Amino acid sequence: MTISRLRCWLLFFVSATFFLGNCTKKDDSKPLAAAITAQQLTTGSWRLDEIVQNGQVTSSGAGIKDQYSLTFRTDGTYTQKLLADNATFNGMWMLMSDGTVLHFIDHKGDVFEYTIANVAPTAFRYHFTNKNNQREERGFTAQP
Repeated sequence: MTISRLRCWLLFFVSATFFLGNCTKKDDSKPLAAAITAQQLTTGSWRLDEIVQNGQVTSSGAGIKDQYSLTFRTDGTYTQKLLADNATFNGMWMLMSDGTVLHFIDHKGDVFEYTIANVAPTAFRYHFTNKNNQREERGFTAQP
């Protein structure tokens, strides 16, 4: 083998090692959003039963300040009912991003988007970044 051919192979292996060594691995530690359907949401109402911040349960059940329920209707409207005093608020909702994002327009016209975290026949969870820039997750249980 000539010196120039040897240098070419050496350059090839060094380059290949450099490029392959700098490839980034996909981060599988972040859970993918779960998809939910409108039919799953519009059967009955959903009671907020758990609040999790940064992986820690901060409130659950009746211990949730301003605990509420949501009733989604097929016409794209919803009602939020505060359980402490039965005050109700109406708004609009839709599913976006193939059922992985829950989009709300509340009674004041404010827009909120929540990423669906988990879906089961009798429960669902969504998460968002709260005003303290922390990940907050809310868990809901189906009510008859």
